[in-house]
Amino acid sequence: MTQVRFLNGLATIGGNIVEFTQGDSRVIMDFGVAADLSDETVASAIAAGKLPNVPDLLLPDHADDYAHEALFISHLHIDHMGALQYLQRDIPVYLSAPSYRLYQTLITLGLEAPVANLHPLPAETPLTVGQFTVTGYPSDHDEPGAMALLVHDGHRYYGHSGDVRLNGPHRDRVDHWADVFATKKLAMFLLEGTTFSFDTDTPVEDQAHPSAPLTEATLVTQLTAQLRTAKALVAINPYNRNYERLANLQAAAHAAGREMVWEPVDAEILTTMTGTAPDQVIDQTVTRDALKAAPAHYLLETTFAHRDWLADLPVSAYVHTNGEPLGDYDPRFAQLQAFLQAHQIPLTFLSCTGHATRTDLIALAQHVAPQVIVPWHTFKPEREAESLDAATRADVLLPEKDLYYTLDAD
Repeated sequence: MTQVRFLNGLATIGGNIVEFTQGDSRVIMDFGVAADLSDETVASAIAAGKLPNVPDLLLPDHADDYAHEALFISHLHIDHMGALQYLQRDIPVYLSAPSYRLYQTLITLGLEAPVANLHPLPAETPLTVGQFTVTGYPSDHDEPGAMALLVHDGHRYYGHSGDVRLNGPHRDRVDHWADVFATKKLAMFLLEGTTFSFDTDTPVEDQAHPSAPLTEATLVTQLTAQLRTAKALVAINPYNRNYERLANLQAAAHAAGREMVWEPVDAEILTTMTGTAPDQVIDQTVTRDALKAAPAHYLLETTFAHRDWLADLPVSAYVHTNGEPLGDYDPRFAQLQAFLQAHQIPLTFLSCTGHATRTDLIALAQHVAPQVIVPWHTFKPEREAESLDAATRADVLLPEKDLYYTLDAD
């Protein structure tokens, strides 16, 4: 009989990890971190609950009882894959083909530590791991390689939504896997609930000054309009793992008659993942003196780490578009605000979340119509549970961490 154990992420945004075991077989969905591990050893991080309680994978000299096992990563955000670097066991790790390529790029650029035994998982192709088969379905999130995962134990199906949105450019992908999940009559559906964490319907970076939620298309339209009216240089801070948006930002610059200037690392990600050549690369093909000489001609990507570049540049606005630090729950966000205020640089937001609205999450749950729904990946799972209980016929489970759950046979 299959046992399901929730290893992390039950009352947080991120770090959600679930384990399915049956006999000598084990599959684990996601392997991320949602806490600072800088002052921790692996052992202390496990004890503190910051890393999952799987010492057989994370600590040397611990027996591994599973002859057949694998990790499956829904997408390449830190809170879903950041613990991979701590693996001690040479266990196969599967990602979608686009996420695999992005991971290899990040490793080559020194942005991620090397991880052994990485493999691309072909879309909609069941992979057998002992008693289980796992199938990945392309989805829509703000990491373009995101996928939903379907687990079959020979009797029941279990679905993992991963992080998902329904108002993005790839809604058809979500509709497709939701249709498949519905036909499988899932025994259990693990549904993210990020937006139930907030009092607004979508996440916002600055709770004191929430911005209007956008789609990827309207974000580009509004950025283009802002660039056309700006009198000087505009700086922008995107998240480099959303490489589709990187290409869209450069297209917006062109539509406004500007050139995009990239940091070197992100120029490499842009080219490798989208085939788009960067207009300019700071300190390689264009100098900061050139930016000073013609500031209205450029859109400059600037990461938090290089914010000091802006101190002596004529900047009309700093556009925050889901880059790091992501929100006001990150201490670095206050540092960014203080820097911009000190240099009289206006901070604006053009944000497009990777997470579905509450209304869309409920609609997704209703369509999939599982027997049991597990709300997680939210600071307030009880709020999501209450809405799911009222709107669906499913049993809603708020599991406890590290307990084993089984479902009775039909």
